Amino acid sequence: MRDFGRSRSRSPEGLTLFILPFVGQTFLEDVLPNMLILNQIIEAEIAIRAVESYPFEGCGLLFGTVQNEDKIVRAIFPVPNVWEVEEERRVRFRIDDMDMVNAELEADEQGLDVIGIFHSHPDHPPVASLRDLAWATWTGYSYLITEVRGGEAFESKSWQLRSDRSGFNEEEIEYSDI
Repeated sequence: MRDFGRSRSRSPEGLTLFILPFVGQTFLEDVLPNMLILNQIIEAEIAIRAVESYPFEGCGLLFGTVQNEDKIVRAIFPVPNVWEVEEERRVRFRIDDMDMVNAELEADEQGLDVIGIFHSHPDHPPVASLRDLAWATWTGYSYLITEVRGGEAFESKSWQLRSDRSGFNEEEIEYSDI
């Protein structure tokens, strides 16, 4: 199981801290997974979350493992979109800091890693936007975007933030029965 260079330590309060070292571009190019693998159940769970959130962006985290340079999604961790201005939630999302901490703890409890973030684009294609780029944080994550048109889920695409943070590269998605 690869954890993209994270090291774990315990804080005085007993929380697990994840320390992400700076990683140069050459190293990242060697470790970025080839594709994101989803099963039909998880694909449906993400679609349901996206439709339930419509007309706003729905969001959550992807839990999984990395095997043979591919990320395999094993579970999702839906969270509320807490963007402060409700009307802007149609084109923006934010995950609360405590939801991020709880997701890390839950993934660890399940023996998994947080391997990405999912969100929906209401009435827009599943293409990483300039807003997505401005708010993207982790270069090792998959950013899975599901298009929702008129309250119905359509296509999903996955993206990876370039190590120089200049944009995204599309990541292949494989749908499997696993």
